[in-house]
Amino acid sequence: MLKFLPHYLRKRFRKKFVVIESDDWGLERAIEEESIDWAKRKYGEENFTRWTLDALETKEDLKLLYQVLSSYKDDAGAFPVITANFITHNIDYSNKESPSFLPLSKGFNFSENVHESYRRGIADGLMHPQLHGYSHYNISELNEYFKTEESREAFDNKFLTSRSTIRGNLAFLQGELSESNAESSLIRIAADEFEKTFGFRSKTIIPPTFILDKKLIDDIKASGVGLVQSSNRVTESNKQRYNFPFFRKYKGLVWSIRNARLDPCKGYDFYHEQCIESIDKAFANESPAIIDFHRVNFSGRFNPAYRDRTLAELDSLIRKILLRWPDVNFIHSQKLFELFWQQKIS
Repeated sequence: MLKFLPHYLRKRFRKKFVVIESDDWGLERAIEEESIDWAKRKYGEENFTRWTLDALETKEDLKLLYQVLSSYKDDAGAFPVITANFITHNIDYSNKESPSFLPLSKGFNFSENVHESYRRGIADGLMHPQLHGYSHYNISELNEYFKTEESREAFDNKFLTSRSTIRGNLAFLQGELSESNAESSLIRIAADEFEKTFGFRSKTIIPPTFILDKKLIDDIKASGVGLVQSSNRVTESNKQRYNFPFFRKYKGLVWSIRNARLDPCKGYDFYHEQCIESIDKAFANESPAIIDFHRVNFSGRFNPAYRDRTLAELDSLIRKILLRWPDVNFIHSQKLFELFWQQKIS
């Protein structure tokens, strides 16, 4: 029974907090419509996953997302707020010699610059950025892949990482925070770039594709991070799942979880009704309800119909949360980290 004691002694939250964590913000995949057309010819559209049509969030995506969020407030006057986990560097398609990256503060390959939309969302309390990673990829593997003929074709069509989005290949190039990535320490550069872009240090992180080898925890701490999101889904490179006691400090970090999910995509099937059930269980366990809501769900550049269906689900979710729990508090992940240090959670 002693092995369960750390879990039993975790922080408990008597107030009802809802956190919405959203990954892959700032990440470019295909750069243009022609990139998608090429991928259809190359791989066959029937082999696409939803990640193939994922794309940098557009001004239209953000406008529609903000419209949903700003339609609701909790009793304290706070809007539902998205914890937007950002990738800080994207592939530089102007350099054909070797893989290189553009920093977030310098803009994007995609001609539409969304930094003003970010600033507006932050100022209005609708989104709060946090750190996700440097590039989202195992750069050691990407460097090797770059030497292949297939990669040259993908690069020329401005979708270098396309194969990593194709059915049966989703593990390809994964593991930015894996020991196998000789460039894993770039997470420290990512943290600096995040601060340069947004004007503050990120206190939380979610490792790209939920992979974090324990030997790299020191790099995470050195970047200024104090809390790891979704530790119940994080694994090492060998797929060994973490079993750290959540909402407690361990190895110098606080380990949070995700205990609800909104992922209304066929094959994933996490709709708002199921999410409400998960939130109910979280509150019954005196835990904040922390919702996994990936950016792909409202990325509408190449898939506007999916975006619109998802935002309708999000609207239904928030409306039913407030109807069922009118005393709920909407907060972001960095606020959750700050609450952890309070002597009493009330």
